[in-house]
Amino acid sequence: MFHPDYNSITNRLPKSLVHKAYKRLLLHTYNPIPPEQIFEKCDRIEAYLNHTLEVYEKGLNQKRKKRIQIIEPFENLSYNIDMASQEFQDTVPICNHEEEINCRVKKELDSLSRKLLEYNEKTFSSFMQEITKQLEERVNVNNKLRSEIEQQKIKLHEAEKLLRTLNN
Repeated sequence: MFHPDYNSITNRLPKSLVHKAYKRLLLHTYNPIPPEQIFEKCDRIEAYLNHTLEVYEKGLNQKRKKRIQIIEPFENLSYNIDMASQEFQDTVPICNHEEEINCRVKKELDSLSRKLLEYNEKTFSSFMQEITKQLEERVNVNNKLRSEIEQQKIKLHEAEKLLRTLNN
């Protein structure tokens, strides 16, 4: 598709982007590149391919940063768990008192579960409120429709009664 000198650039891009770049250069509104020239080495083509590669790599870096931001709270939580278990190990003397050890483990687990619940509440509360609001709206609309259906049934029964009395 492109001159072989551009392989160092095009090999780092997905095939779909290479294909789009090829089409854009050929069909550019103001200054399209003729098909014969696209197979030759040209500074304009190289600059465009470099620009495309730069934009692509920036996008990848932004996606990585977002993934890291999402993962970090969970890593912090696991760090807190590790620290708590380390503190627990430091404070619990080695002994044969299983009940005491079990009690301390339960307290630590309760503390960690409270922290996890608080984290989940902070993270997902607005999302859950929105879902609850939408659900309540749907329930209200459904109730109104049911009410209208019941009223229509009553009117239908009354009309049927009226028709029967008129036919008799």
